[in-house]
Amino acid sequence: MPTFRYTGVSREGAAKKGVVDAESVAAARVKLRTDGTYPIDVTEERGGGRLFPSLSLLGRKEFLPLLTRQLATLVGAGVPLVSALQSLSAQVDDPESRRVLVDLQENIRSGMSLARAVEAQPEMFRELYASMVRAGEESGTLPLSLSRLADHLEDQARTVNRVRSALTYPLLMASVAGLVVVFLLSFVVPKIVGVFANLGQALPLPTRVLIAVSNVFAAGWWVLLLLLGVLAVAGRRYLATDRGKWARDALLLRLPILGRIVHMAALSRFARTLSTMVAGGIPIDRALRIVAPVVGNAVIAKRIEAAATRVVEGTSLSEALRQHAEIPPALIQMVAVGEESGKLDYLLEKMGEAIDGEVEARLSRALSLMEPVIILLMGTIVAYIVISILLPLLEISTIVR
Repeated sequence: MPTFRYTGVSREGAAKKGVVDAESVAAARVKLRTDGTYPIDVTEERGGGRLFPSLSLLGRKEFLPLLTRQLATLVGAGVPLVSALQSLSAQVDDPESRRVLVDLQENIRSGMSLARAVEAQPEMFRELYASMVRAGEESGTLPLSLSRLADHLEDQARTVNRVRSALTYPLLMASVAGLVVVFLLSFVVPKIVGVFANLGQALPLPTRVLIAVSNVFAAGWWVLLLLLGVLAVAGRRYLATDRGKWARDALLLRLPILGRIVHMAALSRFARTLSTMVAGGIPIDRALRIVAPVVGNAVIAKRIEAAATRVVEGTSLSEALRQHAEIPPALIQMVAVGEESGKLDYLLEKMGEAIDGEVEARLSRALSLMEPVIILLMGTIVAYIVISILLPLLEISTIVR
């Protein structure tokens, strides 16, 4: 019979660890609950390995979804909130994350609600998190709200990981290609074209351009690095302003291929997050104002905030969204159906899933085009360097003849 190592909490709130024999993970959890232990982490022992990461092994981005999931499990099992947080904090190795959990415990012990305690830790928990927790506490469905919040955070983490994994190879390839070109222009080309300086005749235009560029890289590379550094700092400061964010996001939406992907990704975040908020019982106008900064695009966020204002004035959500061209008709129609049927959260979730599928397909196609584009660009640059070097040599051979 398989053996499972578990971490859990007793009915009194004390942390427990140990080993249990069972046919499966589910059976192990049932056996532990029967014995009075509420399991947090149950993993099959296979040569000492772990099938499921504990909080102590996670980075910051993976920490919050798993923390929320385990907290929902413990609270749903009837474990007192302070005891649940105490048990979870015992698994955390990161000092900053542990400090946040300890602060939550102390604030709750002093009489503060979980929502207010979460609001006091904005570096870890965003406004969306606090609002969902507050809605769960006020409606008496905190475990359900935490479970939905965990679903939302896990979906976000999966999307980010997929995009990063897909971008790794193209970005690595582009970086290597750029370094090769810089090396050629800085060290190889100057030695080859140096012999042309004593020819005493005019060089072809491509060769003169190549020599000029090569001289800049060879003699002034530090100036270029300094200039790039200054531009990066200035650009970062500008993009930190509201005007800079608006200009950047408006430009992104107008880009030929990437613009459509950015637009749809923002709409997916809007639909999924609003679905979570509506399911949590948060009023539409407040949910819209919370969702606006989550979409990741200042232009669309502004439209959502304007829609929230119209909702406060008595307009339906679908009509409020219909005023803005950035919100597609299909999404508006789905919202209208959801309002009429009372299933707005469900339909928004399904719409978010559909948009995610299209975003992933478009992103895959775009990334598949990046590799040949990089190869073509690299080949064009190398071909230009070769032609610029060969032209003077061909002229010299013609003169000798």
